[in-house]
Amino acid sequence: MKKALAVIALSTLLATPALADTQPADTEGGLSMKMKGVNLDFGGFIEAASIYRTRSQNSDLPSSFQSLPTPNQTNFYQDETRFSARQSRFFIQASGNATPTIHLGGYYEMDFLGAATTANSKESNSYNPRIRHLYTTADWDSLGLHLLAGQTWSLATLNSKGITPHNEVTPIGIDAQYVPGFTWTRQPQFRLTKDLFDRKLWLAVSVENPQTVAVSNPAANTSLGQGGAGVLSGVTVSQNDIPDVIFKAAVEPGWGHFEVYDLLRNFASTTGLTTVNNTTTNAIGGGAILPLVPDHLTLQVTGLYGRGIGRYGSGQLADITTSSDGADVPLTEAQLLAGLIYDPTSDWTFYGYYGLEQAQRENLSGGAGYGNSTLVTAFGAPGATTFKGQVQRIDQGTLGLWWKFLQGSYGKMQAGLQYSYTENKFFSGVGGAPKTSDNMLFTSVRYYWQ
Repeated sequence: MKKALAVIALSTLLATPALADTQPADTEGGLSMKMKGVNLDFGGFIEAASIYRTRSQNSDLPSSFQSLPTPNQTNFYQDETRFSARQSRFFIQASGNATPTIHLGGYYEMDFLGAATTANSKESNSYNPRIRHLYTTADWDSLGLHLLAGQTWSLATLNSKGITPHNEVTPIGIDAQYVPGFTWTRQPQFRLTKDLFDRKLWLAVSVENPQTVAVSNPAANTSLGQGGAGVLSGVTVSQNDIPDVIFKAAVEPGWGHFEVYDLLRNFASTTGLTTVNNTTTNAIGGGAILPLVPDHLTLQVTGLYGRGIGRYGSGQLADITTSSDGADVPLTEAQLLAGLIYDPTSDWTFYGYYGLEQAQRENLSGGAGYGNSTLVTAFGAPGATTFKGQVQRIDQGTLGLWWKFLQGSYGKMQAGLQYSYTENKFFSGVGGAPKTSDNMLFTSVRYYWQ
């Protein structure tokens, strides 16, 4: 027992995570052990990354796609370069069989992209761990039922195989905020999945943690109420009384993987001591994975359209705006992502993505709403505060590659290079329809010890 505990302690100190959500895991290497009928697998990767942006976002690996610096801000005229090890990850996976047909599991994964009030880059560059995934599963083979409870990717996120954990399809780049148009959250949820027809059809329902991203008053400029890069803190948790609910179906007819889902959300606001504005919204999404050349060339396409879906996109547009009387008004939005992945050999992977997120204008009385046409949209001189433009659309094109120059039973060492061009287009107003952009370059060296 002491020896087993020592192995666990050593594996925890070895450091940081790996996982199938950025790069497929190797089947060799890593650390596995068994304790009282429970199988434990440890893995992760250690990363050294570099970030260069032509506009200074004062940001680490997660980019703020919805708030690129504009010509009236001094950051627009400054570029930025920084290095980071914070995306490194560590995971522990536990599994056990209650019977030959009933399987139990648990999964924990963390990185260092959390930032407590004491975290800084002045001298020790100390940052704290954060939860990425923390959930348990139960699978009944004879019933074709699968239960998941805990924090992981939303059911809205595309899968590559059925509707099962560890098969989520995420952009394989270096930017920790992924790509605009990518539909996702990582949040607590309760999910039940049923597989049918020899696992060619999957049906699932998920009840997920609600959160509302509200746009600020236009008079206060373009900031979003829940912060940038999708990061929520204890003081910015929104008031929600009904969870998000997602229904999903996935089909695998023999070639490709196809999904469609429905996202239901509720927004409630008090506009007086007794008057409550309550709105339920609906959004339709879907996706497909098409193996154009099996094992070499794959096309991925996803999309989501509806009201109040901003928080589910990497661009982090707002879910709602507020009328002059304080009522919540969900915004109509669209998200689209297309990706092409090319693996000419086992050592090389090339990828390209195009993504967009777009919101419709909400012209409300008194200058309220989102993208109100009475707002001043002329940038003005640097330092000017007259600019009140609000983002209508986020576009990004991304190109990158991974070179796995060492791989075997000892793990995998790989190097990556990624370039992206991002553009924010603002609603037209008094002063035209302005836009701004940013060029970003990332490099990465990772050692996967899974």
